[in-house]
Amino acid sequence: MRYLQLVVTPSSSARGRGTSPLSPPLPVDVVVFGEALVDFFPQSDEVGRPLEEVSQFRRFLGGAPANFAVALARQGIPTALVTQVGNDAFGRFVQSALSSEAIACDAVVTHGSARTGVTFVSLHGGGRSFLFYRHPSADMLIAPGQVDEKAAFVRRGRLFHVGSSTLSREPSRSATLRAIELATGKGAERSQRLLSCDVNLRPHLWSEIKEAPPLLRKLLADCDIVKLVPEELPLLFGTEHVEEAAQKARKAGATIVAVTLGESGCYVDSPSGQAYFAAEPIVPPLRLVDPTGAGDAFSAGLVASLLLEVLVRDPEDPAAGDDLRRRLQSLSSAQIKRAATHASHLGALACTALGATTALPSAPPPAPLPRPQKIVVGKRLSSNREDDA
Repeated sequence: MRYLQLVVTPSSSARGRGTSPLSPPLPVDVVVFGEALVDFFPQSDEVGRPLEEVSQFRRFLGGAPANFAVALARQGIPTALVTQVGNDAFGRFVQSALSSEAIACDAVVTHGSARTGVTFVSLHGGGRSFLFYRHPSADMLIAPGQVDEKAAFVRRGRLFHVGSSTLSREPSRSATLRAIELATGKGAERSQRLLSCDVNLRPHLWSEIKEAPPLLRKLLADCDIVKLVPEELPLLFGTEHVEEAAQKARKAGATIVAVTLGESGCYVDSPSGQAYFAAEPIVPPLRLVDPTGAGDAFSAGLVASLLLEVLVRDPEDPAAGDDLRRRLQSLSSAQIKRAATHASHLGALACTALGATTALPSAPPPAPLPRPQKIVVGKRLSSNREDDA
């Protein structure tokens, strides 16, 4: 399977290890901003028990942005994570785990007193519940000044990715908004970088949940790639209807909007049309074990595929030049389907083992499709899920 190498990067060990304060930023294609936590899951033979009855746990790297970064790196996409951890054993574990995945850690900072966030995950009846220890954790205390100190590390890359957890309170809210401002740039510079967001809304993190809708709608309006889940739609767009919510997000300014629907697959609204895509079934010998991280894997698969597509220059549209946003807008329905199918594949794989990224393979993503000779903008795709599988 052919793989498009995005940039010439150092070796995996070099990309993952820490650097001195004077070291230049390591070259990457994607910069991810947000929390890196420690997840504790019951041992396999204790899955299904209430947490109070579990005697042994397994430790994993966690946090949606960190999961997203790992999934990208395993697809061969050079990736960096900007976050803050505690000066504690779990913070050292997080940095070691990120380094082992060849994720650039040169923008991972350490808080002097706050602890690294910890989450206990309970699996029961095909669902999950979480017990968070983030009151607040180090990732929630990253400040705008720290972002400014790492400005060169934030600006690198061709795509910047965020979630919503660091927007839930200060000072991380202002830090996140500052990072987005630095990463995307202004004017012509904005056209050369993509912005993606997996909302992953956690209402319990917001002291005032009413602050979330206007803030997130403003962010999504400037995003090139957006991933949502049905539970977020009423709060953000005032409707439970998937197609209506995606249309509102697109009309506000988002280029490609994907809504994941669990076992029912996903819905994608893009300039080339709208379509439902079937979920990839989990078939023996694989089985459904743990859905944690499935959405993060889906997002990473979608972003990786779309990024590879837009990095191929279109000979029939030389005016696009380095305008990645214009290239994204011109993707065909076949290219969108390819990205959604790959995303669904990774999302399904993530469910087949304990831990958010355990089951994700280390393999390059699919090669881009050839550019079509003619782009038909606005054509509605078939909504037959079997045909779109």
